[in-house]
Formats: sequence, structure tokens, C-alpha cells
Amino acid sequence: MKPLSAAGLRMHRLAGCSPLNAALVAFLAYVGPVHAAEPPSVVMEVIGRGPVVVLESGLGQARKNWDLVSRALTPCLTVVTYDRPGIGESPPPQNPEGPVLATTIAADLLARLRARGLPEPYILVGHSLGGLYVQAFARRHPSAVAGLVLIDASSPLEPPGVFVSTRPPKPGSVEAAEELGVGPSVAALLSGPPLPPVPLVVLTATDHGDTPEREAEWRDVQQRTAALSPKGRFTLVNGGHFLQIDQPAAVAAAVLAVAAEAGADISACKH
Repeated sequence: MKPLSAAGLRMHRLAGCSPLNAALVAFLAYVGPVHAAEPPSVVMEVIGRGPVVVLESGLGQARKNWDLVSRALTPCLTVVTYDRPGIGESPPPQNPEGPVLATTIAADLLARLRARGLPEPYILVGHSLGGLYVQAFARRHPSAVAGLVLIDASSPLEPPGVFVSTRPPKPGSVEAAEELGVGPSVAALLSGPPLPPVPLVVLTATDHGDTPEREAEWRDVQQRTAALSPKGRFTLVNGGHFLQIDQPAAVAAAVLAVAAEAGADISACKH
């Protein structure tokens, strides 16, 4: 992984600009929101201005879960939300019963972002299973990543079979296919490249309605996940699993902190 200051941007670095902001000069030659057309196989929304942040949802969750967070970020960041195949407004996948692998999600997302001309490197934000997907993205495509925010996220450091849903998804559903892919995705992450040394914030919910012992074990997993990057930070946030809904201000603040550490100008989001 190359540090952000030497990231493999496709555009030249301009004097006096951070790499993130320099990459935007050719992309944003005007002031105003950016809207992308819907791609053929998924629904993707791109809005805002500034460096690109991608919000990745959890298992079977639609992009609308991010509305409150997105609203706080668009004054200074270009926010990308989308529905994975078969979720929300996106049409079903071609193989609805096959396991959904994190590396496949990562490669597909990178291809879509590049196809829309969205400049790298990206700030990736993942909730729950979406956190596993963005970790796969960062490990496989480190030069395309400026920073990470993980929100009560799945981790390859979890004890196998401990933190699993007590309500199995419907057989044949997209949720079932995503859950089926967790095991092989974790194995691939553990045997593959390390997490790059980018700014990382791990937000962990305090209340999952579980026993004190299991809550403590979950916090330990999250703390060890934050330690995967030398720039990682662990933060407890009062609330349940869906912190982007329960505590959108805390999530937005974490994204802005990572963006600032990566060199972005976030002053427009402070007003």
C-alpha cells in the first residue's frame, strides 16, 4: 500500500493541494451537486461535491439507510450510495443463490466507480456486513483507498460462528446468498493482503441487546480490527447496531475526521 501522499492517482498533483483535492480539479470544474445516471444492473446515487466517499450497506440493506448521514456530508464530499443487486431498487442478480463474495463486491464496486469517472482515492464507509466488503476493497485495491470508517462492522477477526444472526434469512434470497458468502470471504481476507495503513475509524455500538460477556467480546473484536491500521482508532457510540440511523451525527463526524486526515478540505461541512 502506498501512503495517500503518494497514492496512484490518475491526475497530476497540483501545488498547494492535497492529493484528494487535486484529483477533483479535473472532475469538478463547477460548483454544484453531481448526479450519476443509474447503471444497467444496480441503482447508484452520486450527489455532493469534493472527494468521493462511498457508503456500503449491511446484509440485505438498502441505500436509504444512509440518508441522514449523507445529508451532513454532501456540502464537502461527493457521496455515493447504491443498492447491491436484488436489494432496494436494484434488479435481482443473475445468480441469486450463489454465495456473494466480498472480493466480488469490491471488484464490481471499483469498476462502477471508475466507469462513472469518480476520482480515486475513495473514502469507504461500511456498516455491518458492508464493513467486511469495504475491508476487502481496501486490501485488494489499496491505492484506490484514502481512508475507512467501519460501523459496528463484521470483521475477519471474529471467532467463527459466534456473532451470527439468530434469524436465518429466507432460503434463496439475496440475504441468504450474502450470508453464505461470509465464511469464504473471511478466509480470503485472512489469507490475502493486509489492510493498508490508511486512516481508519471503527465505530462500535454499545447496545445489541446481548449479554455483558458477549458485548465485551464484540468490543474486543472491534478494538483489534481498529489496530489493523497504524492509523486506526476505536470509538464506542451509544446506540444500537444501526448507528447511521440512531447516531447519524457521530457517523458523519467520523467520516469527516477520516476525510480531513486524508487531506480533504471539509470546511464547507462545518457551516
